[in-house]
Amino acid sequence: MTQTQVDGAPLDGVRVLDFSMFLAGPYCSRLMADMGAEVIKVEPLGGDFLRHAPPFRDGRSAYFGQVNCGKKSLELDLKSAFGQRVIAGLLPSVDVVLENFRPGVMARLGLDYASLSAARPDLIYCSVSGYGQSGPSAQRAAFAPIIHAASGYDLIMMRYQGDAERPPRTRSTVADILGATHALGAINAALFHRERTGQGQRIDVAMMDAMHNMLAYEYQAAQLPDPDRPIVFGPIKARDGFVMVAPVSPANFAGLAQAVGHPEWVEDPRFAEPIARIRNWDLLLTEVEKWSAGLSADDCEAAIQEAGCPCTRYLEIGESLSEPQIEHRGAAVPVEGGDGAYQFANCPAQFDPAPVAARPWVAELGQHNAEILAEIGLAAEA
Repeated sequence: MTQTQVDGAPLDGVRVLDFSMFLAGPYCSRLMADMGAEVIKVEPLGGDFLRHAPPFRDGRSAYFGQVNCGKKSLELDLKSAFGQRVIAGLLPSVDVVLENFRPGVMARLGLDYASLSAARPDLIYCSVSGYGQSGPSAQRAAFAPIIHAASGYDLIMMRYQGDAERPPRTRSTVADILGATHALGAINAALFHRERTGQGQRIDVAMMDAMHNMLAYEYQAAQLPDPDRPIVFGPIKARDGFVMVAPVSPANFAGLAQAVGHPEWVEDPRFAEPIARIRNWDLLLTEVEKWSAGLSADDCEAAIQEAGCPCTRYLEIGESLSEPQIEHRGAAVPVEGGDGAYQFANCPAQFDPAPVAARPWVAELGQHNAEILAEIGLAAEA
């Protein structure tokens, strides 16, 4: 059994040729590797540029490692005749091709769907891009921050801050992760369809479309002249930190009212009905904060949770990783690195009994060149 073959995993036996780099494509193929697929990551000479992104462990990017664990690495010049021969040699054994270049790049390399499906009609070919494969914006370069700004997301977040004068500074990769997970769902649906029909598929995932699907309230409100305001969740100050509450259902709200010592709120016309509660949401949070300001965040969390309203104190990510629930679910996978053990975030989807999990190893650049070239009879020529 090789490093990437996991007997009994849902995608065991599926081979993926992954040309993608940075995040949207690689996170999709990382999840496929977690689910048992053999993923061959095709990297240009010098490697995926995420290999050079901090934070580093023993000179290697831990960021790259978390997104690309469990994949084989094939370092290849796709513009060369030899690189083209390698891909042609691999194609008969490949089930899925994944790429996230700007539209047109793969066609110029002779690696687009039309070219590859001519040789492999049942191929599943997925492209992830900012704006889609065709149309007036298709050629625009896009990373997640560009899509956040262009989709309306950043200005929405600014307005929800109330007093902000400019969009927030951010490291968010929401568009990448959404694009990746939509691609994963589409690829798996296409594989299922192929099992029934023998047909391949061309999949086109646009991060812009994924963002608009996430912004369901805002998408609809933008089409109305005077939409009802939404609930905007925000921090409630405690003596030593902040807590988040989510009194969404009537039972949640009744629990919150009981916890903060105001059971009469369930009859108060400002809060009793859902519409009134939404319209007076900021007032409700201000009233809750009069109670919370004198208590520790831990005490606030405990009292509100015990009363039946969802609540948590705000945690640093290091604290979150140490929560007992993370250990219980196996949501952090231990990895041995050059400077000691560390952790990767595990696959969010747990299967029973199938062995789905992050594979705790990261290939060196080109580590599997010899193995793959020998498989297709090109080792001596290389």
